[in-house]
Amino acid sequence: MLDVESRDGTRLAVWREGTGPPLVMVHGSLCDHTRFDPLISLLKDHLTVYAMDRRGFGASGDGPHYSMEREFEDVAAVVDAVSARESEHVTLWGHSYGANCAMGGCTLTENVTGLILYEPSFGLAYPRGSVAAVEKALASGDRQAAIRLVAVEVLEMTEAEVRAMRDSPLWPKRLAAAPTVPRECRAEEDWVYRSGQFDRVTAKTLILTGTETPAAVRVTTARAAAALPDTQVRALEGHGHFAFQTDPSLVASIIKDFAGETSSR
Repeated sequence: MLDVESRDGTRLAVWREGTGPPLVMVHGSLCDHTRFDPLISLLKDHLTVYAMDRRGFGASGDGPHYSMEREFEDVAAVVDAVSARESEHVTLWGHSYGANCAMGGCTLTENVTGLILYEPSFGLAYPRGSVAAVEKALASGDRQAAIRLVAVEVLEMTEAEVRAMRDSPLWPKRLAAAPTVPRECRAEEDWVYRSGQFDRVTAKTLILTGTETPAAVRVTTARAAAALPDTQVRALEGHGHFAFQTDPSLVASIIKDFAGETSSR
């Protein structure tokens, strides 16, 4: 495990596995880096994977004053540390809220040649009252209800999908991460794109989206694509917000191919 210090002094835990060009992975909400384990098992023979725990998750620390900008700094710090260790630029992957962090992190470092974003969620419009309901559930100590609210009202998960999530080995980690949900929801809702905000991003970018993803997330994905200068969008037929879980072989193949193209730039 690597220990990386972010700009504000927060310690970030990063796990290294595999061999090949470096890939940094940034997870989304309600879990830590281990949610990418199925992907990593398929990537490690082709890429040196560095999977970070975001602040407030897993083995990483958490600063006293949260903002999305601190998360941008975290990603940039990890990218720069990995680039220095490997003596080359990196490919950067982020999912959902982690895609936001990766996207913003690229404005603070020049060490990324390839950026893969799965459905960034900047500016996500939550159903009226849903974030307050999550906060109320957490205040009463009901983390399970808080997670269910996000799963059903925002991600439009079915009852079968919610049951599968509860039965997953990752469920205890989701419960542990539940208190981070409101701050991320508020940060997403408050986000406003500014003209030229991502003009400094020089990395070639691939944005992935599922054809079965909720409409609100499709909107945020399209806005992210419009904000980045060198971007292609690929829709994954029949998949939703978690294709890396429902079809890890497909997503791993896309990552390997894209990293192969961009690592030689």
